[in-house]
Amino acid sequence: MKVVELSGGVGGARLARGLARLDHVELTVVVNVGDDDEVHGLHVSPDLDTVVYTLAGVEGQQGWGRAADTFEVNSEMERFGVDTTFQLGDRDLALNIYRTNRLRAGDPLSTVTDDVTSAFGVSANVIPSTDDRLATEIRVAEDGWISFQEYFVIRSHRDRVEEVRYAGAADSAPAPGVIDAIEDADLVVIGPSNPPLSIWPILAISQISKTVSQHPNVAAISPLVRSKALKGPADRVMASLGLSTGNRGVVEAYDGLIKKLLIHDSDGDSTEAIDGVELISAETLITQPLAAEALAQRLVDL
Repeated sequence: MKVVELSGGVGGARLARGLARLDHVELTVVVNVGDDDEVHGLHVSPDLDTVVYTLAGVEGQQGWGRAADTFEVNSEMERFGVDTTFQLGDRDLALNIYRTNRLRAGDPLSTVTDDVTSAFGVSANVIPSTDDRLATEIRVAEDGWISFQEYFVIRSHRDRVEEVRYAGAADSAPAPGVIDAIEDADLVVIGPSNPPLSIWPILAISQISKTVSQHPNVAAISPLVRSKALKGPADRVMASLGLSTGNRGVVEAYDGLIKKLLIHDSDGDSTEAIDGVELISAETLITQPLAAEALAQRLVDL
């Protein structure tokens, strides 16, 4: 069974891990690059790295970064007064140095990512949504437009999000293999990621959103439990952008794209369809690999 997941953040990476554990699934993960940024002169791709690290079983305890990493370089940079709020572990730095050198040599991000997944022994096909520069930008009340990492990491996503835009999306083409994978898939699934900040940047690429909208079998996993995000600002961002609370807001976020929405068991008392989208109760807390595998199996069984 060919499955394509649109993924961003820790939740998307953990669903990918569950899908990858199913022997009968051929998995392609199309990953958000809207939060890519330059840190200490290096090209950082947080969502791509989170997916690769998680699939390789080397992710950090919080779901991002590398397990048992050290931060000697960051500590030493503080000697020179460098702002190290954006923490990069020493092992993580190695990957970012490698990626940056490859990109500066002219290699596209998708080619570099393919080589990175091979180096980590990952068999799933992990593809950035685009090789072009696409940047998620956030408008906050006091300071106007700021970068995603300024909002999310430096300011710890405390600001109210007034507006979101995806700079460069109009001129961005899907990375090689993205459209073919979606068209060939038996199932397209949107991971339990923050819709405006992790999935909309992927869908802002018009050819991707058009291809997904034409697919007959698209499902999503709600990132909410009892109308709240388990971690991160998804519920607050959705509300501030005018989406309804709870799973209705998730359906609205993917208007016209999804046929099914898997919701947490605790929300199972309200499984009446929303705007024609079927709601399916499931255990969507997938911190542990076996839980992710069970959810993945439930998903493909549908």
